[in-house]
Amino acid sequence: MRKKTPKGHLAKAKGEESAISPQTPDFLIHEMEAPVLLKKIQAEIFPEHSGNVKLSCQFAEIHEDSTIWWMKDSKSIAQVQRRAGDSSTVSLAILQASQKDQGLYSCCIKNSYGKVTTEFNLTTEVLKQLSSHPDVKVYEEIEFSQLIFRGDFLSDSYFGGRLRGQIATEELHFGEGVHRKAFRSKVMQGLTPVFKPGHACVLKVHNAVAYGTRNNDELIQRNYKLAAQECYIQNTARYYAKIYAAEAQPLEGFGEVPEIIPIFLIHRPENNIPYATVEEELIGEFVKYSIRDGKEINFLRRESEAGQKCCTFQHWVYQKTSGCLLVTDMQGVGMKLTDVGIATLAKGYKGFKGNHSMTFIDQFKALHQCNKYCKMLGLKLLQNNSQKQKKPSIGKSKIQPNCTTVKKTASGTPAEKKT
Repeated sequence: MRKKTPKGHLAKAKGEESAISPQTPDFLIHEMEAPVLLKKIQAEIFPEHSGNVKLSCQFAEIHEDSTIWWMKDSKSIAQVQRRAGDSSTVSLAILQASQKDQGLYSCCIKNSYGKVTTEFNLTTEVLKQLSSHPDVKVYEEIEFSQLIFRGDFLSDSYFGGRLRGQIATEELHFGEGVHRKAFRSKVMQGLTPVFKPGHACVLKVHNAVAYGTRNNDELIQRNYKLAAQECYIQNTARYYAKIYAAEAQPLEGFGEVPEIIPIFLIHRPENNIPYATVEEELIGEFVKYSIRDGKEINFLRRESEAGQKCCTFQHWVYQKTSGCLLVTDMQGVGMKLTDVGIATLAKGYKGFKGNHSMTFIDQFKALHQCNKYCKMLGLKLLQNNSQKQKKPSIGKSKIQPNCTTVKKTASGTPAEKKT
């Protein structure tokens, strides 16, 4: 009888005949090597009735490094990398699960050998069973950290010493997006001098955190990384805005300059999803000043003073970084902005990489229309924005700006109404 090599191994062992003959069809070899599903998605509530729901499944026969995607109603919400040979449980944490979280969830693992997917329908009935009678704690002790910049703010920053305090957070979130949920909070004590007692804040947490080890250590690590990246993105954009203000405000007739508000990292020791960001609550009409997918979001972007100055700020950053970096998702209340993003070229800029792709930069270059504030700052007209500026090149190739290698990854922070 012919000996068989272990499932999933194409190379035959020394002195042993291979189980796969030259006549074996490629699709059969592919199936032998593809990951397999060991355990379908199951739902459970986190311990201590926190209201957080966990979806878990398990795969095996992972013969090379793979990518795992979590999707809700066919839209990607999170992903995690999986090492070859690691068949531990894959999980997704859903923060404060509510009716808005119901839908068809799927988990897919994929590598060059193939892929496998499992699905779970999170219905109203399932949520009621999981989240019945949660033990909600109104007040919680927190630790609060501020991002501090040193000499080179793009690559040299750290979280300063922790302030301790107490906040009261509403049970139900008021804002929700694909990635985050926003909760209204109030400072009860501590956190001075940044916030005073009674200050109204917004607490934002990623509503879906993918992780995949046998314990919760990776959940906490990924939760921390996501929250910290949001701080890096928005506070870096804020730093650029401060430099922009220093150049623009002295100009006669320029007037008030948009401010990107700071966000802070908080640690909630008693919560099983312990890291979040907190910022002041912006009160008033929330306006999006950026173009997305080539479309106007609203007329206030073009016609309002804040909208024009936001577009000028984007132009100023683009020119200052030689087209390597762009502040995106300009939005907020009046001149106060939040939930901004940063796009960089593929290799980043001076050790910094943004949370949006370089297509945002290409789109801005093609669609930006200079206004009077661009002219006041003496910004150069973007070449792709005017046919009059295009001249045939003669014999010389275009020199690309020198954008250095990435050293730090960062991610955006949510806004009051878009999270």
